[in-house]
Amino acid sequence: MVGFINRKVELRTLEDIYSSGSSSLVVIYGRRRVGKTELTREFIKGKKAVYFFIEIKPEAMIFKDMEESLGEILRIKPRIDNWDDFFNLIFEQKEKLILVFDEFQNLGKVNPGIFSKFQKYWDINHTESQHMFLIIGSYVGMIKKIFKDTKEPLFGRATMLFNIKPFNFFDSFTFLKAFFELEIEDASKFYFIFGGVPKYLLLAGQMGTEDPVETFKKLFIDTKILTEEGKNILTLEFGSEHRSYFSILEAISSGNATPKEISDYTGLQPGAVSKYLHELVHNYEIVIREKPVIMSRTRDTRYFLMDNFFNFWFRFIYRNSRLLEINPERAFEMIMHDINSYFGKAFEKQAVEFLIEMNKKGLMHFEFMDIGRWWHKTEEIDIITLNKEKREISFFECKWSSLDIKEAQIILAGLKRKAALVNWYNARRKEKYGIIAKEMKDKEKLKDMGYLVFDLGDFTPFLLTANYGGK
Repeated sequence: MVGFINRKVELRTLEDIYSSGSSSLVVIYGRRRVGKTELTREFIKGKKAVYFFIEIKPEAMIFKDMEESLGEILRIKPRIDNWDDFFNLIFEQKEKLILVFDEFQNLGKVNPGIFSKFQKYWDINHTESQHMFLIIGSYVGMIKKIFKDTKEPLFGRATMLFNIKPFNFFDSFTFLKAFFELEIEDASKFYFIFGGVPKYLLLAGQMGTEDPVETFKKLFIDTKILTEEGKNILTLEFGSEHRSYFSILEAISSGNATPKEISDYTGLQPGAVSKYLHELVHNYEIVIREKPVIMSRTRDTRYFLMDNFFNFWFRFIYRNSRLLEINPERAFEMIMHDINSYFGKAFEKQAVEFLIEMNKKGLMHFEFMDIGRWWHKTEEIDIITLNKEKREISFFECKWSSLDIKEAQIILAGLKRKAALVNWYNARRKEKYGIIAKEMKDKEKLKDMGYLVFDLGDFTPFLLTANYGGK
């Protein structure tokens, strides 16, 4: 059985807020399937709490549900005919309560005036109360609008907004180890396909095998359980303009990183692409806008998908959706033909996570303060780490392949050539060069030559370190 994994910081922060003597309004949001409800359930264990799941249905039915739920916790079934009854009842309670509203954004569809009503009662009563309101929302854009838009009634009312992210590779590995005895290479492939989303990892564990490609085929092609997943989640998020958003996300997942490349790929006008990209970055948090870690200019901006699952889904499933219907086996062959190229790009993100873990534990040759990609015209470096105070810089290439010493030296020579193009404290900086590969032969010889050399074997000490919060 899988225990509750990680989320240590979030749980500790929620406990700190709860322990204060004052009332609080905490918003927990993030993409669907990421574990927001599970986090909340873990937190409210042993506390006086009432949970409301908000469905889009007549208010009278919601009030009936509230009567039942509150009756269990208050030991007397109340009568709730309207929102005034509800809020008056809650704020009359002297003993501290946690009130959880799951899928809170749905209230706006049930009653467009509810957020103003919530604001009114909160403003009047929260200073005299100690209740904790926990708001859970799956539509990132909608939740951010409700609580961050200056024109909205609940703007500025939240004590804290938690953006719950998918697990990193190391916590994903811990999750999957509850089901399989995994080699690190296979665990990496699971991460590249399913990302760090608990729901998908659970499906992979329950229905799949130790072979990530076989598991992919079962869940996406044979049973089709996850074939429509990206569409089902994001159509509701984007609404009537979802086709334009989808075309942009497909473009990015296919390697089109600049606004011009995206415009050329999709056929959308540059102005429309700019508008949609802004919303994908700032409202929906599905795309990340990056500049080179050094020497960045406005025109150097590139766009990438943040989530491995969405990246995989748009690159292979959405793009091949018709072929998957007509000839699934042929679609599978085409995906397999291109999948190693995708793994190579996804490995760069995993390598960054590894270096960050090394840095946290003080295991790097120096402490870096910044990390990122670098590119200029046609030249690219996968990872650069920086310590501006000490003027220390490291350059890394990532290779999802098995390298011998001769191949590594060729890669390192190319890396040094590109590093010379990076204009940063040129004659006064301390430089290091490195490779992060799937497998590296004669690793120690390269280390003796002064290079930073890592492969998947070096990731092992950081595995199975995620804490379980309970069973």
